[in-house]
Amino acid sequence: MTAETRTIDLPDLHRWVAEAFRSAGLGKKEAEIMSDCLTEADSRGASSHGVIRVPFLVARLRDGGARADASPQLLTEAPASAVVDGDAALGPISAHFAMTLATRKAAACGVGFVAVRNSDFIGTCAHSAMIALRHSMIGMTWTNGFPGMAPFSGAGAAIGNNPFGFAIPTGSGEPVVLDMAMSCVAGGRVRHAAKRGEDIPEGWIVDSEGRDTNDPNQLAAGGALLSLGHKGFGLAVIGEILCGVLAGAAILGEIPEWFRETDKPVGNGHVHLAIDIKRFVRPEDFVKRMNELATLLKQTPARDGHDEVLLPGERSVRCAAWHRRHGLDLPRQVADDLVTLAGRLGIAAPQFRSGATV
Repeated sequence: MTAETRTIDLPDLHRWVAEAFRSAGLGKKEAEIMSDCLTEADSRGASSHGVIRVPFLVARLRDGGARADASPQLLTEAPASAVVDGDAALGPISAHFAMTLATRKAAACGVGFVAVRNSDFIGTCAHSAMIALRHSMIGMTWTNGFPGMAPFSGAGAAIGNNPFGFAIPTGSGEPVVLDMAMSCVAGGRVRHAAKRGEDIPEGWIVDSEGRDTNDPNQLAAGGALLSLGHKGFGLAVIGEILCGVLAGAAILGEIPEWFRETDKPVGNGHVHLAIDIKRFVRPEDFVKRMNELATLLKQTPARDGHDEVLLPGERSVRCAAWHRRHGLDLPRQVADDLVTLAGRLGIAAPQFRSGATV
């Protein structure tokens, strides 16, 4: 049975989220970045990283774990690289600063690589990676985070699921966008299932005793996410090295559970890469070859139970188009959490459509 939901138009949700962050102390530009990141996640179908997280992130600002007046700063710089201190800003803000810098360096040198330390939870990696698309560049974002995933063959949480995102322009259509964690499923998706009162498939998490479970509440009770096998765990280790060790940021158990310990700085790291396509191949040749690649892949016959072959990000584009037309359905408990937050902040509640759906 589907949980009860409340529907809101995306522009109304975007305005409300920005207002919530302004009321929590962020400047106008920073509040817009946060709203862009979270509402885009919901619109593209990544509801685990969407507005369900607004109350936690506002709590981080109000409790002191993140700084509302933060100003990310350059620590070291070379023509094609830089290291940034995030100044304990909310992650999407420091990620926006770093990827914008990476694109400037790529415009000058062909590639730009920027590492960030002293940051916070960045949300979907695709959001900052897609900044490169505005400059007809390839973008990549990778981050480490709270160690909520078990190592391959391990029975308890020890490492982050350390997601990455790639965004690649096609020139003649929607970009190719891959955003994935190294766990079987994002932790936010498990918590979203708990909000909806739904079971999850076995193989997503283990409980505090290292046993398989389909109860999403077991994750918060000391359980752990499971990795995408040994390959997912291996990539998580590489992410920990690049985003933690190389960036000079916190690693593994040094990173607190950001959505519970809202008074503690996260201190995690992330890296951002921008590639200026025209430095490697003529843009018109790149577009031609991308179209050939897409056509050949999509000509593959679909397996039973599937309608077609989709490229990374294609489903998200369709999802966003649907939500722009029809609005976004939020689980009743998520909607109620936003209404409660509005009361705490002293602002108007989100303007949901009349009635509710089941």
